[in-house]
Amino acid sequence: MKFSTDRKILTKALSQIQGLTDRKTDFAITSDVLIKAFGSEITITANNLQTIFQGKYDAEIESEGIISINSKKLYEITKEYPDSKILLSEIEDRWVEIGEGNIQYHMVLSDFENFIKIPIVEDISFVDISVSFLKKMIEISSIINFSREEKRIYVLGTLIEKISKENKNYLRVVSTDSRRITCIDVEYKGKFINNNKNIIIHKKSIAELGNIFSRDENIRIGVKKDYLIVKKDNETIMVKLLSGEYPDYRYIINIEDKVPIEIEKNMFLLMMKRMSILTSDDYRSVILSFKKNSLAVTLTNPEIGESKEEININYQGDFVETAFNPRYFIDALKLVKSDTIVMYIKDNKNPCIIKGIDNDNLICAVMPMFI
Repeated sequence: MKFSTDRKILTKALSQIQGLTDRKTDFAITSDVLIKAFGSEITITANNLQTIFQGKYDAEIESEGIISINSKKLYEITKEYPDSKILLSEIEDRWVEIGEGNIQYHMVLSDFENFIKIPIVEDISFVDISVSFLKKMIEISSIINFSREEKRIYVLGTLIEKISKENKNYLRVVSTDSRRITCIDVEYKGKFINNNKNIIIHKKSIAELGNIFSRDENIRIGVKKDYLIVKKDNETIMVKLLSGEYPDYRYIINIEDKVPIEIEKNMFLLMMKRMSILTSDDYRSVILSFKKNSLAVTLTNPEIGESKEEININYQGDFVETAFNPRYFIDALKLVKSDTIVMYIKDNKNPCIIKGIDNDNLICAVMPMFI
């Protein structure tokens, strides 16, 4: 195999997949990238068992062939290579020469026959969405982390489902750790087919999608077999779905029986930040006391001290005293773009729901703690 191609294009393609090939697996070959040179283009493939990347790029092919090579080292070479074009040439069995003239590298190859096979997925029904949808997916997913010991599928993964409201079609993204829930609805056009299956994607895979599709362009997504397929121009990603059930979250985000309270977002955010100063691993809750036209927030930590703040709010409901983790409020408020939020409160047994005053497509729910 021997080909030359634009160094910047090759470097960009390799930079996108570093998150995929860096992920630890039981197979050393997943740290490699497969390069096929045929016709007038090269095909670059990465596969870490959960996420598969494949991209096609123009190249000048002198002799066709296939190689499997360490992704990280090849990326570092192309990134620092000084010329605008770069030459890769298989010089003998299991060796490749990179570069020419005064700058040359020789790297040992792995056996491409051992590269993990890519599943054949055809007849996919795609819908068009914007890259901003992926960015929102990443925000929703990354804000709720999990420990290394976590085994629950609904915590490890993010749910994507289709819903309809006001005669429009939306994809809803839901993330939870059982103590809070965030979900966002993004409108789409087309026919999204999921065969009534749960679409649960590992949060790490969503982060990888964000690394690859970072520009503000339209992309296409679809579901087939056990994969979410994301496609843009000459690049395709297949994300293996997690297998399991997702709990019914809808009753938690229901606001019908709750009292709405409008609060200036930044004021409430700064209050929660101040309150969180005195929290610790053993004492991490603040008490919110709602009474007519007033909200008092208190924190008592026997190990450190106590704090109290009170603000005027437009609240006309019954007296409610309930406790929450202030850091969950901070995380939720980072997602809200509106200057004013609406909090929905019922009692000390029900979650607090947060929305932006001018955006019904984002919902955050924080579960109460014992007082």
